Amino acid sequence: MMYGKNIDSEETWKRISEGSVGIEIGVWKGGSSEKFLRRASHLHLVDSWSPVAYENSDEHGNYENYLDRYSELVGSRDPADFQKYYDKIYQDVVTKFKGKSVTIHRMNSRDFFKDFNHIVDWVYVDADHSYDGCLFDLENSLRVVRSGGIIFGDDYSNKKPGVQRAVDEFVRRTGLSFNNFYEGQYEICIPQV
Repeated sequence: MMYGKNIDSEETWKRISEGSVGIEIGVWKGGSSEKFLRRASHLHLVDSWSPVAYENSDEHGNYENYLDRYSELVGSRDPADFQKYYDKIYQDVVTKFKGKSVTIHRMNSRDFFKDFNHIVDWVYVDADHSYDGCLFDLENSLRVVRSGGIIFGDDYSNKKPGVQRAVDEFVRRTGLSFNNFYEGQYEICIPQV
């Protein structure tokens, strides 16, 4: 869940190849997705649209902190009300992308990667901002991105230390080329073989 919009993704969509197929992990209201579709021929949108995704995440310290942080936005601290809020956001996304070249996967990235067996041109990672969650998404993105493709991501900054640590570790382990090209936006290039 987030406040506002990911305006930095304005710099990312310009780097996406025309006619490509991509995956966005962490969709929220689909603002970045609309930008990515300016170039992509098909887009897989992956988001659980559920507070359950935060139950074991340390992104906000713990689940209680997460509920506290977003209770004003939701109008309650009750997880059931959070789910109603997410259900509304999800329905808005379904409506926004109806008839467009989009496949919506309402699930967490762990379930998505377990069943997804296609190769894509790029992945945009912006879901679980914990170290473990982000590292998982990066490692599994590498499995589905084609040779010569790109893993893009958001929140490579001191504001999201789990993301920065996961990205640094992933790049160190893999030896892949990393570019923090704009604010918190980054790309990890997969060599052409």
